Amino acid sequence: MKRMSPDIAQGLLGVQKDGRLSPCPDMPNCVCSMFPSDESHTITPLSFVGSPQSAKEKLKRQVSEMSRVTLAVEKEFYLRFEFVSLIWRFVDDVEFLIDKDAQKIHIRSASRVGYSDLGANRSRVESIRERWLASSP
Repeated sequence: MKRMSPDIAQGLLGVQKDGRLSPCPDMPNCVCSMFPSDESHTITPLSFVGSPQSAKEKLKRQVSEMSRVTLAVEKEFYLRFEFVSLIWRFVDDVEFLIDKDAQKIHIRSASRVGYSDLGANRSRVESIRERWLASSP
């Protein structure tokens, strides 16, 4: 059964009024670093040293080099990419929010449709983390 993610249906993408990314819906096709008490959806944020602008440019470059991805939104401390699956052409939204004070990059990756993603969003974020760590000093 295909279910549309509340992210799109309710406009929950982007930085919310509380200054955070949205929590994951009650579906297994989402991960987010901003809500560590949500154990089934939590993922560790990225860390950076140096300026938030440099971290953002590095992240933008690294993610843009991945397959079937488009940069959809760019703001001062926020990026949203759209990843399209190879066969079924499903879209997943991957958001990054830079916390300049904590030197962390929070991540949220969620499917737009469906219920289970068979771990695709978590796997994608871990792939991004591997790229990030491999290029860190």
